[in-house]
Amino acid sequence: MQPLSPTAVALPESGIRRITNIAVGMPDCIRLEMGEPQFATPPHICEAAARAARDGFTKYTVSQGLMSLREAMSAKLLRVNGLEVPPERIVATNGALSGLFTTCLALLGRGDEMLIPDPGWPNWEMMILAAGGRAVRYATPREANFLPDPDTMHALVTPRTRAILLNSPSNPTGAVMPGPLVKRMVAFARRHDLWVVSDECYDECVFDGEHISPARFDTDGRVISLFSCSKTYAMTGWRVGYAAVPEAAIAVLAKLQQPVLGNICSIAQKAAEAALTGPQDCVAEMRDFYRDRRGQAVAMLKAADMPVATPGGAFYVMVDVSRSNPDATAFALDLLHRHGVAVAPGETFGPGGAGLVRVALCASGEAITKGLGTLVEVVRAAAD
Repeated sequence: MQPLSPTAVALPESGIRRITNIAVGMPDCIRLEMGEPQFATPPHICEAAARAARDGFTKYTVSQGLMSLREAMSAKLLRVNGLEVPPERIVATNGALSGLFTTCLALLGRGDEMLIPDPGWPNWEMMILAAGGRAVRYATPREANFLPDPDTMHALVTPRTRAILLNSPSNPTGAVMPGPLVKRMVAFARRHDLWVVSDECYDECVFDGEHISPARFDTDGRVISLFSCSKTYAMTGWRVGYAAVPEAAIAVLAKLQQPVLGNICSIAQKAAEAALTGPQDCVAEMRDFYRDRRGQAVAMLKAADMPVATPGGAFYVMVDVSRSNPDATAFALDLLHRHGVAVAPGETFGPGGAGLVRVALCASGEAITKGLGTLVEVVRAAAD
């Protein structure tokens, strides 16, 4: 028997999924590890999908996505992000994840490098490695509220560096890059002639300040922007995302849909179209809910005298548990097995996550009170 691909075998497992795979078998577990909105998908979105199914809209579509859907995405990009992107330069993807993966395939040859945030979502490194590339981490230190400093990053660039990934609002830290910093990061990429891959899945979940898309500072067509319906409309299982792509890369990104997924689900495309063109009250309602959960969590942590960087967006907070156990993975597993509370271990997000756990704030207020309260008690008990 021939061996399996060494690249595939060596891919690191997501520490989030490791916790989730255990937590799903624990009926009374308090689930704070996964970025899963507790909201149901709004009814008008579900009805659009049901209507499409009843009408027999169950066939293949063009790989790039329905023109009507891409027109809706184009209108949203202008309305929300201030970006003028024609439908011809938009690719509807299977969640932002498949768009990120095909972007890695498009930009990276074997041994090429992409700069990614530390701490940062673990799937980015998995995608880069699967594409034959190498992930190089740049610091977003907790003492800087998890924001990068491009002036400290020049030494990371080598002749093999092809791209830099930006993520604001950040998963896992919730940090939101202010406009001047976004502009500096794009200028850094321009100086080193790098592509910019901008993961903007939480673009409509900002509590403080404003989300600024890097493509607003793109003067030479180097920014590939990735968005998602998953968190904005509580559509995680529908798997609809989209990429806004410069002219130089659109043909390749669209072509890569063919071997990776053919086209995304036709019914889900109709659901996403309804989400983007229908009432937007649900977006503000969910954002207000997450803002309240953020306030609740930050207040609990401050009252317990635990250091915390207040997240400006997304729906996560990084909690320092090093007083209990500097090995955050061991801490998370112990918290899960002994106390029935699931959180994501910081090490899965990179070395910058050491001693931290990520708590998802998209759960109910009761779950935050009980789950985060238990975490605080465990850390306090270890410190006493």
